[in-house]
Amino acid sequence: MTATTFRKKAGSYWSYTLDGQPRMKGVTTLMKGLSGPPESYFCEYTAGFAVDNWERLSALPVAQRLKEISGATKARFQSAGVKGTAVHNLAEKLSHGEEVRIPDDLRGHVESAVQFLDDWEVEPIVTEAALFSRRHQYAGSADLFATGRNPLSGQRVRFLGDYKTSASGPWGSVAFQLAGYYFADFMLDGDAGKESAEVPIPECDEFLAIWIRGDGYDVYPMHVTREVHRELLYIDQCKQADDRCRDYKGDALPKPETVRKVRLEEVAE
Repeated sequence: MTATTFRKKAGSYWSYTLDGQPRMKGVTTLMKGLSGPPESYFCEYTAGFAVDNWERLSALPVAQRLKEISGATKARFQSAGVKGTAVHNLAEKLSHGEEVRIPDDLRGHVESAVQFLDDWEVEPIVTEAALFSRRHQYAGSADLFATGRNPLSGQRVRFLGDYKTSASGPWGSVAFQLAGYYFADFMLDGDAGKESAEVPIPECDEFLAIWIRGDGYDVYPMHVTREVHRELLYIDQCKQADDRCRDYKGDALPKPETVRKVRLEEVAE
């Protein structure tokens, strides 16, 4: 029993307590030192939103029009996040053979998830695993530890997988996320609550980013090693240094109270 180490729901996110210390840093938080989408993406999407909604926006007061245009990209990411969470939850239930009620707007994604589970003959070991690192003071929740039949080799393998639903597909940085999970120190069994016990993290042969879309799926093998895990920790250190350096600059020094010795004079031409 680990009454001082547990995971609990905090809104739509997980909150982690390790050895009595609440609000432990999550794996995805460790990755915040990475650069996000290029600036051109935000400019193009915002401009596209304004053009596509020109007539409707023209009828709004100027202040409201500005608010909608400036918040268009943020609203898109929030909507995509809600959709991604829903697909993750449904995929978890499907992997355990549970019956689910499928919203119409997610039917294509759910069918793609089912196709992946069938094609790979997936047998889950644990889903939504709560993982903790005492050594590096972080925690996280992994989508899927399972066994499956790799269609390329035909061999049954043990794998750690992470579902992705973004329009652009998974980035290489998913390797950092999977490394953070796999090279943690332990996971909790059961519901990861206060009555759970610390157990070893399942051994894996492969690490996969599973891109679930409305029109199908793709599986990408990810390079996950201890070196990649070390890079993840460096990324977090760089982010912390970037945050701290805001305090490294002092106030401007006062100007000395002296009589000016050098004077500018107009030179007659």
